[in-house]
Amino acid sequence: MRPEDGQAPAEAPSGHRLAEGVAFALLAVSLWGGWFVITRRAVGAGGVLGPADLVALRFGIGGLVLLPVLLLRLRGLRPDRKTVLDGTVLFVAQGAPFALLISTALRFAPAGHGAALTPGTMPLFAALLGALVLRDRPGRLALAGLGLIAAGALTLAGGFRDADELLGYAIFLTAALIWAAGTVRMRRSGLSAIDATALICVSSLLTYIPVYLLSGVSRLAQAPMAEVAIQALYQGVLVSVVALIAFNRSLALIGRRTPAFTALVPVIATLLAIPVLGEVPDPLHVGAILAIGAGVLLTTRG
Repeated sequence: MRPEDGQAPAEAPSGHRLAEGVAFALLAVSLWGGWFVITRRAVGAGGVLGPADLVALRFGIGGLVLLPVLLLRLRGLRPDRKTVLDGTVLFVAQGAPFALLISTALRFAPAGHGAALTPGTMPLFAALLGALVLRDRPGRLALAGLGLIAAGALTLAGGFRDADELLGYAIFLTAALIWAAGTVRMRRSGLSAIDATALICVSSLLTYIPVYLLSGVSRLAQAPMAEVAIQALYQGVLVSVVALIAFNRSLALIGRRTPAFTALVPVIATLLAIPVLGEVPDPLHVGAILAIGAGVLLTTRG
């Protein structure tokens, strides 16, 4: 395991390193944008599955896929206090607790709003925590970009309509803060992308799945097999394994630039929601999408 695999580069990345980091980031956020839409379809009004089912599919399958990887790489991981703490923080920030928060919030608020509030504010929380913990202060361009991201995300979210929607918004923001804390810890951990992802998925498998099975809340047996298969592939492989590896690899390559790309998730989710959920954005939402895109550009350049 190379030290640079799990830490932010000390100096500006080269052109090839930057391009690779951007590519991994775009892959991750594309999959996450689709996750909000496909999750909302499953747990929203008329949905056939519950939040607990989706989290079980995500980390039950993802944990099993990555269990051999973790066992093979345990020799490279030092089982000291720091590694345990790193694994615990990443489990909470990117594992079953985070996924359960988002899946629950999507029962109360629309997918586009969730995709705006959580990924849209992740860069803001990550920048704040990075400045406080890592002394990593963004430049003027990055600050301007973060401002545009915030404005766009808030515009996309719009005003809440009732108490249930307000509760959903609060959960989305809590999840964003938790995720941002995980990105800061990941940059300090020294873990590679594959090590971090394996720890997250396997720890979620071992802690969440027993509770899920004993609780009796499963609705998988009553759901159509086609829907279960779609959710198993998306939740269990594409989101829990592919997206996490891509995000953490990008974080290792380009450091604090990576969290800014999460602001593209509401853009992707909004576009996908048109054919999947029938949600067509109005001109105000289009303006918000453009603001977020400009904010990402400024933040990554700054």
